[in-house]
Parts: sequence; structure tokens; C-alpha cells
Amino acid sequence: MNEKSTNDTRKMMVLEQYKSLVSDIGNIGTRYATANGFYLSVLTALLGVLAYVGTGKPISDATTTYPTIALVAVFAIVICRIWRMTIEFYGKLFGGKFAVLQHLEKELAVQVYAMEHDEVYTKRHAENLTSHEAKVPYLLAWFFGAIAATVLVLSILAFVSPGPGSEDVTKPAASGRGAKL
Repeated sequence: MNEKSTNDTRKMMVLEQYKSLVSDIGNIGTRYATANGFYLSVLTALLGVLAYVGTGKPISDATTTYPTIALVAVFAIVICRIWRMTIEFYGKLFGGKFAVLQHLEKELAVQVYAMEHDEVYTKRHAENLTSHEAKVPYLLAWFFGAIAATVLVLSILAFVSPGPGSEDVTKPAASGRGAKL
């Protein structure tokens, strides 16, 4: 086998690996979009639970409403953290795949992804999309944290301050007739 034939065979192998990697990146992108949709659906459902729990109940009914709201809010914070970790993982995975792709391109006549990377990130100073997307679960976690903190404060206030109709039975009534029984 001559040197030109060996070089052509190598380029064909690199091209096939390149095509396979491009296809794999597309599949990973689909899985990434599905994962984001899943987390968003779970958080939307939890927000619906929060809205339903307090509906039609008086504020004074803190014994069942507040613990449920706090539990759901804390669970939502955990889901937000897992979602953020998932986004960060996919960002690193995409970065690694594109680095390998650019390495393979060096063997090919045209380096499309290297040119695109230079155009988008170097010349136009774009930031990684996943770094922006990772802010969404972070902000949602703060939102759910604010709900949990509010419920905690309201629970403490409901426990500390007596509600209407819970007067001290040992004090004489305003009419001066003695204690209520």
C-alpha cells in the first residue's frame, strides 16, 4: 500500500468518526432539551401544589398549611439544585465533545466548528448558553427559598401570638364580673 492510499484511508476514518461525533452531539442535545423540560414540568407541578395548598384556607390554619408549603418549597429547592447540576454537566459534556470535534477537524480540509467557535466566542464575545441556562434553576431556588422563609416566619408568628378568640381565661372580663369559663 502506498503512502497516499494510507493517508486517504486515515482521512476517511477521521471523517467517519467526525460524522459519528456530530450525530452524537445532536442526540445529546435532544436529551438535554428533554431533561430541561422534565425539571421545568416538576417545578411547575410543585408550584401548582403550593397554590392549591393555601386555597380557601384561613391564614390561622397554620398547623397543616404551613408545614406542607415549607416541605414542598424545600423539595423544589432540591430539584432546582439537581437541575442546575444537570445543566452544568451538559455544558461540560458539550464542551468536551466540541473539543474532540475540533481536534478531528485538524485532519480535514475545512474546520467548520473551529471557525464557528472563533467567530461566536472570540470575535463576538458570546458566553456559553448553558451558563445562562444554569441561572434559571438558581433563581427559582431563591424564589422557593423565599416562600419557605416566609412560611417559617408566619409559622413562628402564628405560634407566638395568640389568634382571635384565645383570650387569657384568668383575667377578669371587661365588665368586671370575673373570669370567663
